Amino acid sequence: MDAEKMRQALALAGINVRKHFEPLRSENIELLLRIGLSEEAKQFLTEFSFDEDLEIGELHFDQANCLKKNFDWEDGFQRALRAELLLIGSGSTGDPIALDLRDYQAGYLFHDYFWEQEEEDPRKFFIKMNCSLGQLFWNSLSVEDYPVDAYEAAAYTGAEFTGYAEDE
Repeated sequence: MDAEKMRQALALAGINVRKHFEPLRSENIELLLRIGLSEEAKQFLTEFSFDEDLEIGELHFDQANCLKKNFDWEDGFQRALRAELLLIGSGSTGDPIALDLRDYQAGYLFHDYFWEQEEEDPRKFFIKMNCSLGQLFWNSLSVEDYPVDAYEAAAYTGAEFTGYAEDE
């Protein structure tokens, strides 16, 4: 998960974490336990629980205290979770940032395909960045031309699925 890189990314983005910190509520902790999140991931979301969604450079980090609400009300959130992807934020164009619950690597979901092709496995549209969540946010601020959406991520990683029509 790389909490240290996330702390560095938040500092680099000039975010006052003390001002925005909000304890993770019990219903969200219960959801994390129910889905079998690793202890490290639970600790990460507990430490980085804020009173609002945060803009970290061009990326958005969702409010952890909305996890249970998203689970209860958003079909896409549940569909991603059934594919062992936890939606945790979004890129510059609205592509969801997902945490792969199989290996805790972060990546982007092509939002056009994810929201419109509900019958498909979301993993088909997932571009894994082969880094932790903390590293993803850090890289987006500190690595020149680092991807901030799924199209850029596909090009950057040489992914088989690029999001363009010829992939279908």
